[in-house]
Amino acid sequence: MLCFAPLTISEKESLQPYYYAYGEGSCQHSFVSSFCMNGKYGDQVCVHAGCLYTLRSNVCTERERVYLFPLGDRSRENAVRRAVETVLEDAHEHGCRARFETVTESAAELLRRLFPGCFQIEEKRDYSEYLYAHDKLALLPGHAMASKRHDIATFERQYAGRYRVRRIETQEQVNEIRPFQAWWKAEKMAREEDVQLEREDEAIRTGLAHFFELGLSGILVYIDGKLAGYAYGARLSDDCYDVMIEKGNRDAEDIYKILNRDLVRLCCGGIDWINREEDLGVEGLRKAKLSYKPDRLVRKFSVREAVEE
Repeated sequence: MLCFAPLTISEKESLQPYYYAYGEGSCQHSFVSSFCMNGKYGDQVCVHAGCLYTLRSNVCTERERVYLFPLGDRSRENAVRRAVETVLEDAHEHGCRARFETVTESAAELLRRLFPGCFQIEEKRDYSEYLYAHDKLALLPGHAMASKRHDIATFERQYAGRYRVRRIETQEQVNEIRPFQAWWKAEKMAREEDVQLEREDEAIRTGLAHFFELGLSGILVYIDGKLAGYAYGARLSDDCYDVMIEKGNRDAEDIYKILNRDLVRLCCGGIDWINREEDLGVEGLRKAKLSYKPDRLVRKFSVREAVEE
């Protein structure tokens, strides 16, 4: 049986290499994400035989134990087979079947090949993650991005001499975000009630409380000396960055385009790929992410242990 324990910030340095080396640039395969989203997923971890195992304890049911796919070296198929068998053994010892969530395409193919007929594998389009080349977001080149450049130029003319963008470098700047986030959430909740907003707000508060410990980086946008928006994220690997949070005052039209561009410009130097996460099936969010012409999608799958007939 795997010995799972709650994720703590003290484990960041020891666990980070697993996410960097084997996470495939997925925002779900991130220490920062697991730590900040602990209220939703309740991630517990175990390092065993060269693999990082993650149990999503808050979404387990009486019949299923829910895991992320083991993070370890996939160059030896026997090691992959043994890692998956270890998860199955753990689930069965608890009287449950195993379920893997947010499984990447390559991991799903391994399961099909190594365990034929053992799993039900279903693609989850709502959880596909959007990846963009760095320069596409930082420079907005070409005809396809002309409307984005036009909107940003309009913003810059309208607020010329009145707006400024600053990289987050001090705790005082982090502290400025808290009242703005409370205002943003109240404004949003006044228009719609969404339990996901509560989960997101909890994750933001956790991230802000440990901003520099977690290795987060971000920007603040001010208009007339008042905070009008912020964005932050974290590295997923040496060549991939996760844009985790963007919040802006929509009274300042096109501020989200400024946040999108300038976070990449100021915080992602030397990083080739930007992950802007999933759209969760939200129509407006999907349209916005597609409008930036992603270079590829990180396809995601849900995998359930098949029920014996």
